[in-house]
Amino acid sequence: MKKLAVIFVTAAFLINAMAPTLAYAATYLQGTEVNANTLIRDAYVQVTYRDHNGQEKTERGWIDVVGDTSFTIRSGHWTKKTIAYDKVLSVIMSEESAILKQMSDVNQLIRDMELPEVVIMSREQIDASKITKGWYAHIAYTSDKKKKNATGKITDRDSDRIVIQKREEFWKNWKIAYNEMDTLAVAKHQRDIEGWMVMRLLQEGNAKVRVRVPSIKKKWMVGKVVKMTQDTLVILRGRSFYQVSRSSISNLEVNIGQYRNTEKGAAIGLGIGVGILALSAWDVHKADDESRAWAEFVFILVAVPAAVLTTLTGTIIGAMDKSDKWVKVSPQSLNLSLAPTSGKELRAALTFNF
Repeated sequence: MKKLAVIFVTAAFLINAMAPTLAYAATYLQGTEVNANTLIRDAYVQVTYRDHNGQEKTERGWIDVVGDTSFTIRSGHWTKKTIAYDKVLSVIMSEESAILKQMSDVNQLIRDMELPEVVIMSREQIDASKITKGWYAHIAYTSDKKKKNATGKITDRDSDRIVIQKREEFWKNWKIAYNEMDTLAVAKHQRDIEGWMVMRLLQEGNAKVRVRVPSIKKKWMVGKVVKMTQDTLVILRGRSFYQVSRSSISNLEVNIGQYRNTEKGAAIGLGIGVGILALSAWDVHKADDESRAWAEFVFILVAVPAAVLTTLTGTIIGAMDKSDKWVKVSPQSLNLSLAPTSGKELRAALTFNF
């Protein structure tokens, strides 16, 4: 019996080690796609669902019973879990029959999907323990009866509020109380927050996009997504509608808001200032004994203040100037991003190519 256990563990280890090189056969289902007709008894699955408190949870095991309104999975001889279809967010299901191959395929698909870890909380669900300094957040909140948004790096937090800072506005902090927040999204990486923002905009039907379709136009086409199917995008541009095949799109980017050009302005101003200093220093270097004193006077009283002034001016102009922030998205990944859950929402765990 011990030899059999050793063989089983060794085989499992070898298969997991080889998993990246193996072709997997697993299916990813979301929301209403999960029902009695799509689930296979004895298939190995990972199920993501909401419990009776609305909390998101994950279970792994084999499908034991498939019913009309719910299904049961087993993770051992005595451990079973029954889950209602209307609580399911997603299912990753193996199509193989061999036990080890089932587990390998599901695990491989999970790894390949590279699901971003975005924690999304409403005002009533905010848990300070899930908010980590150095991570990134997007906050939709209400202040002075106005709806506002803030996105940036978490620099501090306590039991009552969170402090975030935008990279483009490094001199300013946003201190937002938990009781003002409508939605809080937290992730370790900025790209995951941006991916979630893309999906939220697509879900709300308020996504401004720009696409490049060489067969139609060499330049960017900018518009608003009004409809998406498995094969096409329908874009409203001005008063005209364009139906674009996904396969013909070479580039697709979604606008997630605007940012201030503070860093760019400061860099330009500093560059001009350094140029002024360099020219003035060269004049000092070339000056003879009679004119050196004047050249040094000009350098100290004119060139240095001018360099400081240009840097400050560039920073201020950059802070006042705003640009659109575009996030590059793979058109193929939208096949997942638009799949609805049972709660008529879009899943936040998707593959995006930034």
